[in-house]
Amino acid sequence: MEIDVKEHDDLVLVKVNGDIEMMSIKNFKQMLFEIGQNIDKDIEIDLSDVDYIDSSGVGVLISLLKLQKKKGKELRMGKVSSKVLNVLKLSSLADVFNL
Repeated sequence: MEIDVKEHDDLVLVKVNGDIEMMSIKNFKQMLFEIGQNIDKDIEIDLSDVDYIDSSGVGVLISLLKLQKKKGKELRMGKVSSKVLNVLKLSSLADVFNL
């Protein structure tokens, strides 16, 4: 999995390329929580190049969403692949992430 982070004036854009699953979640989780805890900006995540996300990946996204809401900031899903969207819909989370 590759993670590209770009910080703009009022937004941090995180683009993920590759599968988000238990075997590769450590780096993803660490990076997102570091951004969420240390940067007081909205976060937008681009999952258009993610073919697979498991429950551990979804859990990280939910935890980050809670952290952002606590700070009064947003977590947005800019783009998601159809496979990730299906997982979020099946989990009844598409509405939580405003997709």
